[in-house]
Amino acid sequence: MKRSKQLRIYTASAGSGKTHTLTGEYLRLALRTRGAFRYIQAVTFTNKATAEMKERILEELYSLAVGGSSPFAEELMQELALTTEQLQVRAQEVLTEILNDYSSLRVKTIDSFFQEVMRAFSHELGLPGGFRIEMEQKAVLEQAVVRLLHSLGEKDTSDVENWIRRLAEDLIEEGRGHNIRREIVSLGDELFKEQLLLLSEEGKLPTKAAIHRYQTEMNKLMEGFEQRRLSIARRAEEIVTTAGISFYDFKGGTKGGILEFAKVLKGGEVKPPTKTFMAMAEGDPETTLYAKTTPATIQAAILSAYQSGLKECLTEMATLYLGREWQEYSTAKQSLPFLNRLGIISDLWRQIEGIRQEENKMLISDAPSLLHRIIDGSETPFVYDKIGVRIEHEMIDEFQDTDAVQYQIFSKVYVEPQRLESVSDNGFIMIGDPKQAIYRFRGADIFTYLKAADEANERFNLGTNYRSSQPLVEGVNRLFDFKNAPFIYENIEFLNVGAAKKNLVFQLNNQPEPAFRFYINDKDKSTQQDYAKACATSIQQWLKSAAENPVVFPNESKAENQTLRAENIAVLVRGYTEADLVKKELQALGIASVYLSDRGNVFESNTAKELALILQACLSVTERPILNAIATALFGLNAAEIHQIHQDEIQWQRWAEKFAEYQQIWQRQGVLPMLHHLLLAENITEKLLSRPDGERKLTDLLHLAEILQQAAALNESEAALLRWFEKQIQDNGRQEAQIRLESERQLVKIVTIHKSKGLEYDLVWLPFLGNAAKDPTKKKLFNLYYDKKQNKTLWDMQDQHLDDLTEEVFAEELRLLYVALTRAKYQMAFVLPKAFDKKWNALLYVLTQGEIGRKLDLPNNWDTQPLLEKFKQLLPNDVAIELTDVLQASEPLTLNISQENLSAEIFQGEIEQDWRVTSFSGIEQTHQRKAYLNESAVKKSLIFDDAKDYDALISTENIPENLTALAHDNDEMLLDFPRGTQIGTLLHRYFEKVPFAQLAEKENIEKLCQDLNLAEEQFAAVQQWFEQILSTPILPNNDLTLAQINEKQCLKELAFYLNISSYFDVAGFNRALATLHHLPSEPLQFDDIQGMVRGTMDLVFCHQDKYYLFDYKSNFLGETLKDYDQAALKKAMLEHHYDWQYLLYVVALHRYLKTRLPDYDYNRDFGGVVYAFLRGMNGSPQSGIFFDKPDWQLIQQLEELF
Repeated sequence: MKRSKQLRIYTASAGSGKTHTLTGEYLRLALRTRGAFRYIQAVTFTNKATAEMKERILEELYSLAVGGSSPFAEELMQELALTTEQLQVRAQEVLTEILNDYSSLRVKTIDSFFQEVMRAFSHELGLPGGFRIEMEQKAVLEQAVVRLLHSLGEKDTSDVENWIRRLAEDLIEEGRGHNIRREIVSLGDELFKEQLLLLSEEGKLPTKAAIHRYQTEMNKLMEGFEQRRLSIARRAEEIVTTAGISFYDFKGGTKGGILEFAKVLKGGEVKPPTKTFMAMAEGDPETTLYAKTTPATIQAAILSAYQSGLKECLTEMATLYLGREWQEYSTAKQSLPFLNRLGIISDLWRQIEGIRQEENKMLISDAPSLLHRIIDGSETPFVYDKIGVRIEHEMIDEFQDTDAVQYQIFSKVYVEPQRLESVSDNGFIMIGDPKQAIYRFRGADIFTYLKAADEANERFNLGTNYRSSQPLVEGVNRLFDFKNAPFIYENIEFLNVGAAKKNLVFQLNNQPEPAFRFYINDKDKSTQQDYAKACATSIQQWLKSAAENPVVFPNESKAENQTLRAENIAVLVRGYTEADLVKKELQALGIASVYLSDRGNVFESNTAKELALILQACLSVTERPILNAIATALFGLNAAEIHQIHQDEIQWQRWAEKFAEYQQIWQRQGVLPMLHHLLLAENITEKLLSRPDGERKLTDLLHLAEILQQAAALNESEAALLRWFEKQIQDNGRQEAQIRLESERQLVKIVTIHKSKGLEYDLVWLPFLGNAAKDPTKKKLFNLYYDKKQNKTLWDMQDQHLDDLTEEVFAEELRLLYVALTRAKYQMAFVLPKAFDKKWNALLYVLTQGEIGRKLDLPNNWDTQPLLEKFKQLLPNDVAIELTDVLQASEPLTLNISQENLSAEIFQGEIEQDWRVTSFSGIEQTHQRKAYLNESAVKKSLIFDDAKDYDALISTENIPENLTALAHDNDEMLLDFPRGTQIGTLLHRYFEKVPFAQLAEKENIEKLCQDLNLAEEQFAAVQQWFEQILSTPILPNNDLTLAQINEKQCLKELAFYLNISSYFDVAGFNRALATLHHLPSEPLQFDDIQGMVRGTMDLVFCHQDKYYLFDYKSNFLGETLKDYDQAALKKAMLEHHYDWQYLLYVVALHRYLKTRLPDYDYNRDFGGVVYAFLRGMNGSPQSGIFFDKPDWQLIQQLEELF
């Protein structure tokens, strides 16, 4: 069947083989023709899903290529009209193409897709050159909050102080504590929601002045209303007093309606008058103002007062509340707290903007809104071509988790009719399940999915469950298959699915177990601990029974899968509080468990970020990094202790020496031994294990240490390793590193329902489904609701749409319930209260088939037993209902796991502690550290302030790469060019990969400028600069330029190792330089070591039978050519100790040439050293060029050191 190439949606119910379907679609498209895979893009939401899909594609292609079995073979042969042999050949061709061009296999996360497009359109988006995309927006928010709080008390912050003070008062009044910082961070989270993000990007967030003006106007309005109200009440009191009576003489006495006047006079909360008061204002005074039993004299006095002006007071007060004044007052009163919070948010946004500009960062959350901006603009056709021309087929996984802006981008590019007409072969496949849309709190929008579904050309349902047993599948069908909107919204339909696995059996004590096991807690009032205890006791009984009768899954084909182990069991919870209750109850019964939340990758953990700070301190041994490191939770110091260390010179010196020692261990032995030494020296293990989450943090720390040790082999220096680690944390091409369990023991998994999505477990416990729903309207600082008329999410500033909001939240609760009920393979167990409270509950909603409605408060309690019995009637053999009394705990389990008695072999050798591999960077860094420790405090802060070249060890990735202006005197051309380690790396790579003669060609320059994120108008200037670089004579006799170097007569990136025969003689090195070196170099401060020195020469070339050593330097030395004259270059060479570098390199090259050239002679065959400071090369002789040929005797003496 030939399928449509337009928009298709697959609705994939839980366990229905979503990844399988996507893989099949990808293969169908990729196997059409050779090279077709380059025009297919699959977008997922997580790194794990991306890796899984890539793996599945390659596995299936390999199976097809070798003639193995594949579930896709028959369909592919039919659709592509290929024989078995032809399909095998085609699969071989495509697999070979993919492996040879793996970067073109476009399976990526939605964040990485937006990153790619942002970089492609940096000019159109108005982004600065060299910008970095910050994945951890939470870290930027935390930084902004710190800045905001620190700014209080400064000029122009009085409004912010008032807003924060009012926020604190609101928190205390609402009984929510007084953690202002946490509350402001929570407020800041709203900034990254789609609605606020669009406002802030468009500059529509109100200014301080505007908010202050609004608040002044609202306060004035409220004050005017209250004054008028008070004036009416005072008049009424005066009239009544003059008549010789009081308000208590009126009808109702102490509860009379007329007492509204007395309440106003006493002050307090402003509320509308009672119905009795309104009746007095509108009704017959003889029936509403006094009772029949009221004495005649009092009746006469009341009527006299009424006629003397009380009537007008009653009417005015009633009119005040019936007219616009009360509506305006109510609006102002409800809006003031909102404005306070909006003021804080607005100021937070300004702080974030400041951070982004200073550090040249863009947040990943900016991507959709920025792209939305250009797609809606005048350059739309150009944007379409740039984004879509190379992608003919787009697939989006988990589409129910997208938001409106993301869909609008994809829709504009791939779906809209005009686009489909211009590229007729385009196709757009979305796969997802609206029943599993559970990420509303992250900005996912179920209404976006429903809108897309309406626009689809074709819709398909995957109707077979490949995960669960037939009774489980049937039970879920029965729970949700009812007419009264099982998911609240009519257009989220539930379709019954079939079960692929019809013979799954779970048995205990050789008896089959039901698919659903319900326990009812018979107490009148159940507690959360009761639920956790029931869950733990049931799991203990499972494990005990399985230990006595090992075969519990008899139909599994593999023997090892027939037994029940703790790791087969999952307890699903909503969050940490519930997880902690279950974990403690399991622990009391001798059952180990692990809590797994959404943070599944070890690089996402706080421990990873803290470890990065520690590594930075070990690398630089300077004040700020050390303070950052010891402030982490791993060191366990409080603020007072850190302050004391900072102020006490002796303590500070001790800490600096500690980190210097850690640096030495890192350089000599590696990062893993250094971290183990640090753990012991700082007692970190004991400190962590004393904390509730300590075992988790320690496991992550040890895991990260191992990852770093493995990565060290792929990174040439300690600085390179740290840069790699920071990129992993930022999710820049992150490797998969699933967090490890706390130990190797068998562990019950305690998993959040959100985390469990997409996963399966043999047995699932759901202990907290009986909890009543919380009030959705009280949860958020800003209530958002979906307006069906406008088809967009809006703020509910006046709480006029709370019913809509409640529906949205309860609908997601039902979807969350569906996810929870579709994780198990064999059995689910529940514990429920004796009766459901008078509050809405998702499970109660489905058990009553929607009868309880959609309001939070219910008129009646619902007894649990009858509801479950009704469900059991539908599945009589697959539902068990018992009281929790049957769950009797046994003695704590001690599982006997047979193990061989293993012992470690005794090491008999000797380890050379001082042997290590170092480099020029390591030598220079150790010198800097020793100089730092020996310098005065005044000079310490200056040591590392100089601009660093690409070769510098210290990572400057977190330093803003500000644009620098280099003025060329000759042609007055102004060249804006970014600086920093990343720029240096890109330039070095450019010189390495591109032939010299082609360095200034337009196509290559454009690619370089795109990599550097330069604006298009800068391309011509960069091209002119490279033309000048290529035309600059690089040798003293001015007879050679880079453009004239013969590519066949040079070696690029020549790596070497120099063996230190006994130890590195630092004194000998200094003596040789002092007597024979051409430059007045300072003495090297270094330790005597054994091992090897490694390095990489940028370029070695041959010219007129002489060999030259060439090194590129991208240092920024100043803004004029004078900053790059010979005196300035000599100064830079000495300041950065580049002379040490080239002397080591010359020794290595000298040895290399001796082995390669017959009759080699240094004086005859070696031409010299060229250091090219690229920013200073303008075409004139020797501009930006440093040249030296070291004395032969110096090279001889240095060679003897190795």
